[in-house]
Amino acid sequence: MQLLLFQLADSAFPAGSFAHSLGFEALRGIGRLRGEHDLALRLGELAWHTAYATLPFLGDAHRGDPHAADRAVDRFLSSHVANRASRAQGRAFLIAAEAMLGADTGRVELPYGHLPAAFGAVLAAAGVALDDARELAMFGALRSAVSAAVRLGVVGPLRAQRLLLEVGSIAERALAETRELDGTHARTISPLVELAQATHDRLYARLFQS
Repeated sequence: MQLLLFQLADSAFPAGSFAHSLGFEALRGIGRLRGEHDLALRLGELAWHTAYATLPFLGDAHRGDPHAADRAVDRFLSSHVANRASRAQGRAFLIAAEAMLGADTGRVELPYGHLPAAFGAVLAAAGVALDDARELAMFGALRSAVSAAVRLGVVGPLRAQRLLLEVGSIAERALAETRELDGTHARTISPLVELAQATHDRLYARLFQS
């Protein structure tokens, strides 16, 4: 089981997260991600946003209703950029999961294929506990954002690892506070990130899809 979690947490797992900045590229473009101080603030916001806006749907899918969770995510993500990114990452994750786990465990059919629903459904089928699945999703979001910040030139790779470690205490609090929430309690915590991400398609130059 631990090996499975390590594989899924590895940045080399081919689920396509490297192509998405979770709104950080747009924040960089509007001057809200200038350096290390801004990055630390944005990572803290992302931890809370993930806990409140992503993990409740993951929990619903893990507890046995991935189709309803997938439809709920689609309604929740009103930004076309965030909605498109969630579908792209979810479908990429499902392809990678089926290749790794086989059709019996890794194959999940969803109406839209949003990442939280795909993640929750696959990990439930693989026998991963919900708490472990939530922690893995939280780490994946923070790791992807830090990686994006490095590629955007916000901070160097060594200092980025320190910031990723430091945001861990915030992530733990966010996980504990939202442990019992379902999709009906999902809400946006960081409007700034959501608004910035909605402008992503209008950036003059882009490294990421979202």
